[in-house]
Amino acid sequence: MMKDKLAGNFLQEFTMLWDYVDELRLKNPGSTIKITVNRVTPHSPTYFKRFYVYFEALKRGWKEGCRPILGLDGCFLKCPFKGKLLVVVGRDGNNHMYLFAWAIGLEIAINDILPKVEQRNCARHILSN
Repeated sequence: MMKDKLAGNFLQEFTMLWDYVDELRLKNPGSTIKITVNRVTPHSPTYFKRFYVYFEALKRGWKEGCRPILGLDGCFLKCPFKGKLLVVVGRDGNNHMYLFAWAIGLEIAINDILPKVEQRNCARHILSN
């Protein structure tokens, strides 16, 4: 019972995700915000596949104040769906990290987007998981 309370109601939270996307698009014109869902069959319920956010203000900030180098970092999500949180970072003039895009995706979604990209895992993270 307590585990269910801590985990939350995934179905209810999934329906709220659409409102969140609409609000982000309304308040951040010019931003790229994408959500992808799938269905097993045409009549089955939808399930979450990936979510991507790239704010217009962060795009401009990166173009105007950061070095033209991108880095991709990520971590595993330890929820029942076992996804990944990916972030794109740049380096500003003070050599600090500048986050400007992020995505939440399930393993299958990442392989759909980047099918030919070599992927490596940190040995320390593999050991701790």
